Amino acid sequence: MLKISKKVKSTVIVFLLMIISSFAFGQSDTNLTRRELAVKAIENSHSVKIKQNEAKASHFDKQRALYTYIPKVGVKGGYAYLLNDITISRDISGTKNQALYGLEHSKNQSLAQLASSGLPPTMIGVATPLIEGVYNNIGGMVNQIPNTPSISIQDNNFWFYDAYVEMVIFSGLQAPTYAKAAEAKSEAQQAMVEQEKNEIIMETLSYYDKMAVVNQSLKVLEESQKRLDKQTEFANKAKEVGLATEYDLNKIRIAEKDIVAKRIELEASKSLVIQKLQQLTGLDQGDLAKINPELTLWMVDENEINLSNRNEIKALEHSIEALEYKHKGEQYGALPKAKAFAHVIQGGTNMTNVDAVPFVGVAMQWEIFDGLQRKREVQKSELAVISMKEKKAYAQDLVQLDFQKKKMEWQVATQMVDVSNQKLDGAKTGLKIKVQEAKNGLTDVTDVLDEISEYEKFQLEYIQSIANQRQTAIALINAMGVLNIEHIQN
Repeated sequence: MLKISKKVKSTVIVFLLMIISSFAFGQSDTNLTRRELAVKAIENSHSVKIKQNEAKASHFDKQRALYTYIPKVGVKGGYAYLLNDITISRDISGTKNQALYGLEHSKNQSLAQLASSGLPPTMIGVATPLIEGVYNNIGGMVNQIPNTPSISIQDNNFWFYDAYVEMVIFSGLQAPTYAKAAEAKSEAQQAMVEQEKNEIIMETLSYYDKMAVVNQSLKVLEESQKRLDKQTEFANKAKEVGLATEYDLNKIRIAEKDIVAKRIELEASKSLVIQKLQQLTGLDQGDLAKINPELTLWMVDENEINLSNRNEIKALEHSIEALEYKHKGEQYGALPKAKAFAHVIQGGTNMTNVDAVPFVGVAMQWEIFDGLQRKREVQKSELAVISMKEKKAYAQDLVQLDFQKKKMEWQVATQMVDVSNQKLDGAKTGLKIKVQEAKNGLTDVTDVLDEISEYEKFQLEYIQSIANQRQTAIALINAMGVLNIEHIQN
C-alpha cells in the first residue's frame, strides 16, 4: 500500500476545508437585502416596462417629426383601359401664317429677279404667270390645312410610371416644433415611470418588513414556549408538594395550544408574503424563504426635502411644455410650406411610346383660408395649456398637504415606538415579579400565565410599531421627492 505523508494529508485537509467554507459562504449569501429585492422588483415589473415602452414610443414620434426633412424616393406606375381613342391636336395657325408669308415673299423675289434678268419681254410675259400660278397653288394648298390638325391613336391600353424624389425644405416650422412637443411628452412619461418605480419600491419594502415581523414574532412565540416549559416544570414540582393542582397544569397546556395556533397563523402569513415577494421579484420561493431581515428604526433627514422633484410635478411640468409646443405648432399652420422635387415620367400604349420626361422643381403650398378650422385648433390647444397649468397648481397644493400629512404620521409612528418600548419594559418587569412571587408561593400559576401572555402581546406590539415606523418613513421620503434606490436602508 502507498503511504501518504503527513504533509500531503494536511494539504488535502486544508484544500477540502477551503472548498467546504466557500460552498457554505455561497449558501449563506441568499439573504437578500431590501435594496437588492427592490431592484429585482423594478426589473421584474410589467407596469414599469409598459410605461417605459410608452415613453419610447413618444421618443419615436420626435424622430418621425424630424424625419420630415429626409428625402422620399418612390415609383408610381399604373395601367388604364381608355374608353375613347387618344386624339392629339395642335394649334399650327401661327406656323401656317408664317409659311404663307414666306411663300408670298419668295414669289415677289422671283418676279423681281425675272424682271431684272434681261430676258426678252416675251419670255418675261410667259414666265410671270407661271411663277404666280405655282406660288398661288402652293399657298392655296397650305391655306387648306386646318389650324388645329389632330391625330387619332386607336389603342386603348395605356400604361405609365413616375419615378420621383421629393424633399420638404420648409415645413412652416411645424416639424421641429412637434418634435419638441413629442420630446417633452416622452419626458413626462419617463417621470411617471419613476413614480411607478417608487410605488414598487414601497410595496416591496412593505412585504419585506412583513417578513421581518413574522420572523421576529415567531421568535417571540419560541421564547413564550420556553417560559411555559419552565412553568410546566415548576407546576409539576409544586403539585408534588400540594402547591399546584391539575387545574394549573391544564391552564398551561391551554396556553401552549394558543401558541401553536398563533404559530400556524404566522406560518400561513409568511407563506403569503413569500408568494407576494415572488410575484414582485420573480425570485425562487426557496431563496425568499431564507430571508431573515431585521427591524430597526428608519430616521429621515428632513433637510433633503425637494417637493419640486416629485415625479407628479415633473410629469405635469413636461406635459405643459409639450402642450405649449403643440400650441405653437398649430399656430405655425398658417405659414407656407415648400418642397423640392424631381420626377421622370414615361408612358404610352402598345402602338405609341412616349419618351421619358425628366423635370425638377420647387413647389409651395400656402393655405390662406381654411374655413376657420386652424383657428379653432389653436384655441383648443391654448385651453389645453391653461387647464394643464391649473392641474399643476392643484397638484402642488396636494403635494404640500401630502408632505405635511406624511411627516406627521412618521413623527407619530416614531413616538409610538418609544411608547411601545416603555410598555414592553413594564410588562417585562411585571413578569419577573410574578415569576418570583410564584417561586415564593405568593401567587398561583394562572397569574404567571397572564403575565406571560401580556408580555408576549407587548413584544408583538413593539415589533409591529417598528414596522409601522419604517412604512411611514419611506412614505415620507417619497413625499419629500427624494425616494430612490440609494435611500433604501437595509
